[in-house]
Amino acid sequence: MANTFFFFAFLIIFHFSMKLTTILTDQSALLALKHHVIHDPENVLVTNWSVSTPVCDWIGVSCGSKHRRVTALDLTGLGLVGTLPPHLGNLSFLSLLHLTDNSFHGILPVQLSKLRRLKYLGLGNNSLSGEIPSWLGTLIEIRSLSLYQNNFNSSITLSLGYLPKLEMLNLEENQISGSIPFFIFNMSSLQIVNLKSNMLSGSIPSVPRDLLSLERINFGFNNLTGHIPRDMFDHLPNLKGLDLRDNLLSGRIPISLCKCKGLQFLSLSFNQLEGSLPVEIGNLSMLQLFHIGQNNFKGEIPQQIVNLTLLEDFVCAVNNFTGE
Repeated sequence: MANTFFFFAFLIIFHFSMKLTTILTDQSALLALKHHVIHDPENVLVTNWSVSTPVCDWIGVSCGSKHRRVTALDLTGLGLVGTLPPHLGNLSFLSLLHLTDNSFHGILPVQLSKLRRLKYLGLGNNSLSGEIPSWLGTLIEIRSLSLYQNNFNSSITLSLGYLPKLEMLNLEENQISGSIPFFIFNMSSLQIVNLKSNMLSGSIPSVPRDLLSLERINFGFNNLTGHIPRDMFDHLPNLKGLDLRDNLLSGRIPISLCKCKGLQFLSLSFNQLEGSLPVEIGNLSMLQLFHIGQNNFKGEIPQQIVNLTLLEDFVCAVNNFTGE
């Protein structure tokens, strides 16, 4: 009887010691971040992140109701200056990490690859640099990956193609070079891809199969060359936005583009596109913005354009159009 009592007493002590250890692990990781912040203009971390209060009550921190572990860290827009410590990789229950609109610099620590529950990673509008790390491809639960407005300077790592649940990829305004990888159009869950304002070159890859989820593509402000793939839009039936402006694209507008009946935003300005506008352009009845200025289009603007009854913004300046 005495042995049974001591056994259950041991289990209770072990349970609470493990719970305390995990809470302290999360607390230690967050305090490491606090110590890596060299400027906290609103003194949020200085005054609020204190060991005298529970971690789950700290500003920007959310915990799960079941395990009482840190599941979300959102410090968006606090103007924090510093680096990201490797200790953040110890937040093993983290599903959301948003540090957008701050001034974090340096590279992404490889220890973040341990965040296997992570679904939303938002590090946009900081000063992070280095290569886009290949270990991002191990975060297989990721739905949203947002690294826009930083100083990443590598090509797009092929490991991102192994993210089976990725819905949004935003790498806008970095210094990314190389070509657009083929896997971009081979991810069945992808809804939004934004590679705007980088140094990408080469041609737009073909779309090998139907992508029912893909709604928005932004490859604008790069150095892309070649023709827009002829059958590209045969496989994008639910496309709503396409931005290819400010590139070096040539050739004609593919007729397949006019099959995207839900298209609302289309910008092809500042390229070297040529030929006449297809009369099928009138099929894009949902189009609200249509920019084709600064190209080499010629001929008449087809009368079918009057079918675009939702059109609010139409720019066709600096081309070779004739007629009325």
